[in-house]
Amino acid sequence: METNLLRQVQANAIHQPAWLQKKRALAVMLKNRFKLAPGQQTFMEAWQDPQMLTDSEPSYQLHLANDYVALPLQKAVLQYPELLQENLMEKAVRWQDNQLNAMHLALMDAGQFVYVPDQQKLTQPLQFKLESHSQNPHNLIIVGAGSEVTIEEHSRYLNPEPTYAATEILVGTGATVHYRQEERFRTSQIRHAIHVYQARQAQVDLAVVTPPGQESYSSLYSFLDGNGSQWSLDLAAMAEHGQHLQVDTLVDGYGMDTTANVNEWGWHSADGQIDFGKLATVDDEPLPLTQHSYLGSPNGVRIDGQIDSTMSYASVQDFFDQKRVTNDWLKEQL
Repeated sequence: METNLLRQVQANAIHQPAWLQKKRALAVMLKNRFKLAPGQQTFMEAWQDPQMLTDSEPSYQLHLANDYVALPLQKAVLQYPELLQENLMEKAVRWQDNQLNAMHLALMDAGQFVYVPDQQKLTQPLQFKLESHSQNPHNLIIVGAGSEVTIEEHSRYLNPEPTYAATEILVGTGATVHYRQEERFRTSQIRHAIHVYQARQAQVDLAVVTPPGQESYSSLYSFLDGNGSQWSLDLAAMAEHGQHLQVDTLVDGYGMDTTANVNEWGWHSADGQIDFGKLATVDDEPLPLTQHSYLGSPNGVRIDGQIDSTMSYASVQDFFDQKRVTNDWLKEQL
């Protein structure tokens, strides 16, 4: 089985640079040495005989200029090999972290690449909307030192089989990134990740509508690698008709004056479930962490983990209309 999978991966990577061919093959051969990821079995079983894409789909953002570059990831590995060899699944979504990440690298066959060079101030939001049949789409966004950019993503993933969609955002010294994401999936088995690497004094704020599914897991993470880096997340979630959504927020870092702040709003029906994990650090680093969560249902409200049965919300619209969602972009999506 592993031999057949390796052959399929090697065939899919045949026109890619040698370093990526080797990296994807190693991911197949070494994955069993890595730890298990939560809920990975459904995905690993579905990917034993993968149908990988061989051509770029037509929905990619394309831009080649001094202010920024946008390309399909499969073309970016050819045009910017040194930049991607150093950064692709190494600093944010790390391929050796667990078996599922290793398989994601091996089967990665779609995704958007964005590169903003140093000292660029983009005054208009950079927008992209992928429409892809990939089961392992992967976006890589690199923002150079001192740059400032707002990026909005509204991707649609059309494969009915279990799908893992990951976004890496690598942010240079003193850069500022505002990232807005609202993705939708055809599958009911979803793995979703936005992982960030921030150099010193980098500022990143995320606004995310988490994708609903029968079983959906979202991982939001930042490595705050330097003094004065700040990460903030505003997140909205909903679960209906027996859906289950797990959201984990995690940070890592060692610098002085680094902070992480998370605000979460969620609504679930009587037969739905949302679990907001506690914001934590990877190795119990003493970083200042702030987390506020508001979780509504027809049976009551849970605010920062405390139940208030005097309030209830019959519908998702009732909840988001009445609860104070402070992020304007999120309000527009709900």
